[in-house]
Amino acid sequence: MAIEELPKARIAYELRGRGGDPTVLIHGSWVDRRSWDLVVPGLAHSLDVLSYDRRGHGESTGAARIRPVEDDASDLASLLEARNHFPAHLVAHSYGAAVALRLAQERPELVRSLALHEPPFVGLLLDDPATRSEAEFLIAEARRAQALVRSGNSERAVHEALEVFTLEPGAWGRLPSAVRSGFVRHAERWVEELDDPAMLLPDPGPFRELLVPALLTYGGQSPGFLRRVTERLASAIPNARLQEIPESGHVPHLTGPDRYVGVLLTFLVERDVPVT
Repeated sequence: MAIEELPKARIAYELRGRGGDPTVLIHGSWVDRRSWDLVVPGLAHSLDVLSYDRRGHGESTGAARIRPVEDDASDLASLLEARNHFPAHLVAHSYGAAVALRLAQERPELVRSLALHEPPFVGLLLDDPATRSEAEFLIAEARRAQALVRSGNSERAVHEALEVFTLEPGAWGRLPSAVRSGFVRHAERWVEELDDPAMLLPDPGPFRELLVPALLTYGGQSPGFLRRVTERLASAIPNARLQEIPESGHVPHLTGPDRYVGVLLTFLVERDVPVT
């Protein structure tokens, strides 16, 4: 593990690889860079892989994020420039997809491609009468969990959020104790992220200006709303390819790491994604 001192943050990161294309793994909410540990070895055979803790997560520290998506994207831009690790393939999970998209919009010269798994943009479902009530329910449940964290009930908040957003009764109890502890430890950071409108409902207009190749994936075992959100986003990005990972859910890098590595390498290496 190494530390990079950035203007507003002290970022912990790890870099592994054998001289392939620069690649960055952007973790989602509730976790840190260690959530990628099972896929790093497989990717590092072909790519130079940088995994890092976003500000306030894992071993990274820094000023409170005022606009989390924007601030996280700014941190990542500074990290890539400091390490001369660009243009990079951005591989992002859940909330991390919001960070990847913001960086691609604001600093396109730093981004070679996007591989996004199940972004959190449930607000994209609000405009369609067929999905509006579903989106309203999900946002209300997220706000309820957020209130629980603020009242000091972080463990209960995470427990109930998992039940709603994974649709798997008992999911909390099946997690290893270390994973549960990590979720609770990062709960306040998730509250910050949920306060940012860009987490749930981005402006899709700039997406139409993205020129880099993009792979948007969803799990065949994930809740249906995650597939619908991913489909809506894919339709707004010109060079996007939509792909189901049939035997996976919301965390393919944890539940089927070898399969997920294969999906990513097929997109990144076999297609030889060019620098734009």
